[in-house]
Amino acid sequence: RHGNGSQVSYTTEQLPEPSADRAERDVFAWSLLAALILLAGLAAPFFAGRIYTRDDLGALHLPLRTFYAEQLARGQPFDWMPQLYSGFYLTGEGQAGTYHPLHWALYRYLPFRTALGWEWLVTYPLMLAGSWLWLRRRLRRRDAAMFGALLFTFCGFNLLHFLHPNAVAVVAHIPWLLWAIDIVVVDSSRRKVAWAQLAIALLTGSQLLIGYPQYVWFSLLTEAAYAGFLLAGRRYAPRQGCDACVTCSECVGCTDSPWGRLVIAKGCGLLLGGVQLLPTVDALAHSARRAADASFAGWGSLNPLNLVQLVAPYLFTDRVVGSNTHELGLYAGAVPVMLIVWLIVRRSELGSLAPLAWATAGFGLMALVLALGKYGGLYRLQACLPLVGHFRLPCRYIVLFQLATAVLAAIGFVLLVRDHQRSRVVPGQVQRAKSTMQRKMQWRRFEPLCVVVAASAAVALVGVLLQGKPHIAPLPAVLAGPLLLGTAAMLVAMAAAGVRAALVGLILFAAADLGIYGLSYAVYPGTARLCSVPLLAAGKQCCENSRENTACLRQAVAHRGEKCGRVLASTIRFDEHGIRTGNQMTLAGWHRADGYLGLQPHQRLDYCCLPALRVAGVRWVKRDQRTAKIKGLLPHDARWLEVPRPLERVRLVSRVKPSDNPAREINRIDIESTALTEVPLDLPQFAAGTASLVAERPGLLLIRCDCPGPQLLVVAESFHPGWHATVGGKPQDVLRANGDFIGCVVGPGESRVVLEFRPQSLYRGWIVSCLGLGLTLACFVGYRFRPTNEPCFRGS
Repeated sequence: RHGNGSQVSYTTEQLPEPSADRAERDVFAWSLLAALILLAGLAAPFFAGRIYTRDDLGALHLPLRTFYAEQLARGQPFDWMPQLYSGFYLTGEGQAGTYHPLHWALYRYLPFRTALGWEWLVTYPLMLAGSWLWLRRRLRRRDAAMFGALLFTFCGFNLLHFLHPNAVAVVAHIPWLLWAIDIVVVDSSRRKVAWAQLAIALLTGSQLLIGYPQYVWFSLLTEAAYAGFLLAGRRYAPRQGCDACVTCSECVGCTDSPWGRLVIAKGCGLLLGGVQLLPTVDALAHSARRAADASFAGWGSLNPLNLVQLVAPYLFTDRVVGSNTHELGLYAGAVPVMLIVWLIVRRSELGSLAPLAWATAGFGLMALVLALGKYGGLYRLQACLPLVGHFRLPCRYIVLFQLATAVLAAIGFVLLVRDHQRSRVVPGQVQRAKSTMQRKMQWRRFEPLCVVVAASAAVALVGVLLQGKPHIAPLPAVLAGPLLLGTAAMLVAMAAAGVRAALVGLILFAAADLGIYGLSYAVYPGTARLCSVPLLAAGKQCCENSRENTACLRQAVAHRGEKCGRVLASTIRFDEHGIRTGNQMTLAGWHRADGYLGLQPHQRLDYCCLPALRVAGVRWVKRDQRTAKIKGLLPHDARWLEVPRPLERVRLVSRVKPSDNPAREINRIDIESTALTEVPLDLPQFAAGTASLVAERPGLLLIRCDCPGPQLLVVAESFHPGWHATVGGKPQDVLRANGDFIGCVVGPGESRVVLEFRPQSLYRGWIVSCLGLGLTLACFVGYRFRPTNEPCFRGS
């Protein structure tokens, strides 16, 4: 309206903006492009011919998968790995996910480096696709769905935990499960619901087969919360697409409760994972963790001071309070924080998205309180649950908090795009004609963004004043917080005002922020060429060719294996804080009496005494404060001590002493002629016979014995109830000898002893998994058939 009162009209030709559908396509394309750039950054070392070795990738996962790939190449069982803890149940420990079909196919048919890279990288595009499908069903906008998928897939937790590929792989299933649950609860098509149930069962089984039950628990909590949200919101609403069904036989039934379908699908998935779940329960029962006290479950609680990370991601030297950056990293990104603030400002415009927004906010707050662990109090309830009560590091609930953050940011992005489109439609001359009061009221909605930036600046000011303190980062890192938050706030404000470049910039800035935060810690500080990994202690380097790698490894074992005895590299207990020694030395053929695992086997001997080291066949002990006090060790060099006269790996003894405290009694007996057992044995006193190891492979030992009378064969291989023995072709009981090792009565005369690892948990797990597969197919086929004369209650 001009000053003289006349009005100015505008035609559509004066509005050159593209249609809403085209704008949505453009935003979707930019979000997808940003995601592809991050994927390229994540995969660049792999395509450059390198492998990822940062932290647990090199210390834990690389050695385990090397053994796994070697066994698959030989066509031999891989359930028992003798290189760590004098032998342990690899399948039960779970870190390798040995029976997951994808893992088996990758390491069976691809070169080792290729299989390793694909296993660790493929989860991210799969997570991106699942998140987009799920959010598109909920938000009804493909651009916001792709942006939310970008934020969750490359959130701080998922990139920092690139070090834990099993964890990220389980998390990647969560969006797909939520998508399938949405179909089961909401959709009316019987065919779609049946396929969704099949997907839930297969995805649940896949999660369990990956071998990280703690994250399966996180997934189960998320699924239950989402199913409850859907059912509460659609209690009296008809299923979607009911009117499109030609006949009632095509409809799943509007009055049919989906709880039964969900429970059946999850139950079938639980059975599918039996071949991994039952061995894991078995390994837990024989692990040191079973004896943990209540305080162990609170390890890794998120200190409340870490909440500062939300506005100051680089304030602290290690980015976190507590040094464990990848576990305690809470930073969700500057753009998601600002979009959540924008959601709060524009909450009156949520409309149909309001229930999802408030439910997600409540779920995110609950996850944050659980992540606080002992500081929050709610985590203690978990200790009352079987199996789940043994989980530690409550800070890992951060993954659920960041999932909620990504969803809320996607909803805020929907509101921002609406404001952006409204601002683009109104011509610039009309905007300039607005009164001063209207402009002030419009600017007031940006004030909360400025408040968050001011809070970040205040925290940075504290960091500047504390410069020089040991836990405060250098000045540039301290100032990065307000710079990131300020840039994000400016882009949000400009996008809401109708600046198209700001909307694109917001997407690219969010991707760059998350990428730099995660990749700079978890990926690029730790990569190496496969030929530089020390596979040979003798100084040789392995080659890129997998066959040459195998030959090198066999040569290393022959050169440095049993002839040199085992190694004790760490005396840190499972319930003690400290830096663990990684398992890389197993790549050079060394065998260890200790190791680095999630489920550390329970060891009854105290390996800080010389007799325990000798019966375990330990030859080399790494120097530390504890081992330096062990009497009788011989100095070798600045890092290693030598054990004098370690006992043979297989030997015969004629004297047996029953004991329920082997750690104490091992110091009171002649370990060369006497062994400790849990049950008394009446053995005649003869001179000790001879025993020799004829052949072996992991999980199978062939021993030849010759003795004048019945004697106890002692094998320095870790005891487990899964070991079975045959002496001269006849079954014989396997006993626990010297606390941690295998014993078996043999003789008299010459005999052939076969020790084979065949745990009942694995056998029963296979039965359960086959049963689950059969039930899954039967239930899926069964749901496709329904009597056609059943009434349909449309819209009731």
